[in-house]
Amino acid sequence: MRPRISVCLALVCLLALGDTATSAPIDAKVGDTRATYNRKGTPLRGQASALAAPIATLPYGTRVRVLEKSKGWFRVQAGAHTGWLRSFHTVELAAISGNAQPAHLTARGSAGVSGREVSAAGRQLDANTERGYRSSRADLQRAYRLVDAMEAATARLDPGESLMFIDGGDIGRAGRAYGRPGRIPGGPEAPRGGSGRKARSGVGGLLGRLGGEAARRLGAGDRGGRIAESLITGATEYVNQVKRKFSPRQEYFLGRAVAAEAIAKYGVDPDNNRRRYVRLVGDAIVRCTARLPGNFGGYHFEVLNSDVINGVSGPGGFVLVTRGAVNACRSESELAAVLSHELAHISMKHGEKMLRSGREFPTMVNSLAGVAGAAAGQGQWSQGLVRFFGQVARNVSNTAINHGYGRTMEFQADGEGNNIVWDVYYNWGAMQSFLRHMRPESHAFVGSATHPSPAARVQALDRVVAPWKPYQLRAAAQDARNSRFQSGTGVAPPK
Repeated sequence: MRPRISVCLALVCLLALGDTATSAPIDAKVGDTRATYNRKGTPLRGQASALAAPIATLPYGTRVRVLEKSKGWFRVQAGAHTGWLRSFHTVELAAISGNAQPAHLTARGSAGVSGREVSAAGRQLDANTERGYRSSRADLQRAYRLVDAMEAATARLDPGESLMFIDGGDIGRAGRAYGRPGRIPGGPEAPRGGSGRKARSGVGGLLGRLGGEAARRLGAGDRGGRIAESLITGATEYVNQVKRKFSPRQEYFLGRAVAAEAIAKYGVDPDNNRRRYVRLVGDAIVRCTARLPGNFGGYHFEVLNSDVINGVSGPGGFVLVTRGAVNACRSESELAAVLSHELAHISMKHGEKMLRSGREFPTMVNSLAGVAGAAAGQGQWSQGLVRFFGQVARNVSNTAINHGYGRTMEFQADGEGNNIVWDVYYNWGAMQSFLRHMRPESHAFVGSATHPSPAARVQALDRVVAPWKPYQLRAAAQDARNSRFQSGTGVAPPK
């Protein structure tokens, strides 16, 4: 909650800041159903005035129906009560809904296909292929369990706490919804309606139903020949698809592999308080920006157990920053800028672009194509997929962990990251201030053969921030940010 200030001053600030500060989730229409999100209760008043006596205090999550609107107030029906609420004290129902279950737990299974037809090891870059890859990497077993825990922590986030975090720090822009970007299907294997069971169609459905071993067993006769031929055709079409781009589902499982590699290298920070705070800042960014696309598995944040200053961006929504990067920040805005830089790498698909521009990728694809064309009917297709997944995962992980995106992509991530910071109403000069006080031994934010110098990055950002007005934030909101930043990181903001 914001520190207490006079009612008059609060109203003046809200009117004066208008569209430059946060405060109002997306506006509602008469007849819409909304929900309250204050964990301490929301006052329902007899008149559209902060000075009016409350009729009742509505608990967290109370559904209210909008009956009338009046300059920042809604007259609502809440159970047996009718009264007035400040418009920004309510949100769309989706904003307080629980998080989806981690996608790797729901992306598996044969969807009613008979056991005789299930592939022996997996069908494409999905949960089954990941399990094959995990079983081949004894060094990643614990790391993958911690990636599972990372996603589970996102699913456990309290939406009410997240919304109070946003409200207390004046994060976001007026008129914005506070819901996360939507989940989107992961490609041709996405379920569709059917008669009594989930059905899959296209290449993914075929490969989900038929594996190499199944094709071998069914290979006798015309029907078996047609099945084997269809499998090889489908596998070839699949190879042609990954030549062009990865699906959201494929990005997600590659992102999990990148996160596992980063955790295997650094470990996870033992300070749960720091990790929780970083997760809340990341969740606020994801909720309040309009610049992040929907994805297959959501967005997840973690802190790595290293004092080296580094950040890792895994495709599909995985952001991991070291303890050193968090402690190098001097404000919540600087932390938001670091997280937004990594989110920009993800949204601009820099990991995939680097992979496809490298010399190794055509060889990887050609190897998989050879399996698809010559040996799919002999049970080797699934093994080829696992091998291909491992090659791609190691390539993308190396780029992400070592920040090998190159100067052009780093400048792009700085610019888009700053756009996200502006969009969320954190201080849009924060990345520049972060870069200005970087130590010479910093890892991911120093100049190198592939990485522009901090001074060059600061200068490049001048062009990004030039059109924007000077940053202003209410003193009470700044105090709230400073207090929780120090509590969450142990770092005292400069006076």
